[in-house]
Amino acid sequence: IFQKKPIPFQTINFNYGSEQKPHSDSIHMTTEPLGYLSAVWIALEDIKENSGELVYYPGSHKLNYVMSEDYNTGNNALLIGEHNYDNYEHKIDAIIQQHNFKPQYFHAKKGDMLIWHANLLHGGSPINNPLLTRKSMVAHYYADGVLCYHEISQRPAVIKQASKK
Repeated sequence: IFQKKPIPFQTINFNYGSEQKPHSDSIHMTTEPLGYLSAVWIALEDIKENSGELVYYPGSHKLNYVMSEDYNTGNNALLIGEHNYDNYEHKIDAIIQQHNFKPQYFHAKKGDMLIWHANLLHGGSPINNPLLTRKSMVAHYYADGVLCYHEISQRPAVIKQASKK
């Protein structure tokens, strides 16, 4: 995908849907140059409707990246703004409305995977049945030789490379 070696960055396991509002992974894990991060979402069970399914917005990865300078972060030299992420979510919602993006829900079977570009807008839909699980794992990868940092906080993402033997 990158035309470079992928480096595993992090994994996140979910027992239940996240209900996270739409976002781009690039606000959390940014690469320089842009575009060298991807994610793989893996269903660890059959995903049922109303379980807080993964929702994504096809075509949104082609938009310009939303960076901290594109919305009111409230950040200063020492502190992250109190409403930084809320303001980011409002910005993303406005973009979805402006471009008339339609949500797609990933009703995966156990073992199905969805691979996405870091700029794809995605999130967790509401959990309408709290008795249902949504067991899944997401893994993030960036390309070898690029800088990786957290755009929302402007802090580096330090990765210790394995020593070569």
